[in-house]
Amino acid sequence: MGDVTIDLNRFGVERGRMWQAVVAALAIALPLVFWIGIERALGDSVLEIESGETLYLQSYPVTGASLEFTLPGEGWTSPGIHMADQRQNFRHGALTATVEVDTHVESLEKLLVRRADPIISERGYAYNNEQPYTNAASGLSGYRADIVGLDTAGSITVVGEDGGAAAILILIAPGDDPGSATVDPGPFIDAFRLEGE
Repeated sequence: MGDVTIDLNRFGVERGRMWQAVVAALAIALPLVFWIGIERALGDSVLEIESGETLYLQSYPVTGASLEFTLPGEGWTSPGIHMADQRQNFRHGALTATVEVDTHVESLEKLLVRRADPIISERGYAYNNEQPYTNAASGLSGYRADIVGLDTAGSITVVGEDGGAAAILILIAPGDDPGSATVDPGPFIDAFRLEGE
């Protein structure tokens, strides 16, 4: 076997290969610099929700249902990029509210279970106390269940019609009482206007 000698320059790169190291470094650094620049140019991605502002969601990818609603009280924000037609997350202090609309729902009870399962698997919560739910102010009815975690309580509520449109509301907040006023779906669903099939 023959001996091979590799000459290194003072940077520890093979002599004559410096340009390749520079290109590799730029290929790594330029996308990072571009991404940071875009984030700074766009600014904060938290949207402030005005008190009484009417919000709209529509079912996606299958159209046919829409939801018009307002959030109770003041001080709500919506974190993240706001391009979702079907679902949106909102925050008020430590309370997180997720509102979603769906169409052609065969069973509201099965939809509640389907929407609760990812919450349980991702965050280690449990849900129980599933019961029928009716909201007199909006005229919507469906099902509600409690969400319970180690130091978290919440509720998941699905309202609408079997075989038609449905609205899903998930409320999660620190605490130990899923029956507390903080996670009561009533003030939210009072303002729901669900249309479609």
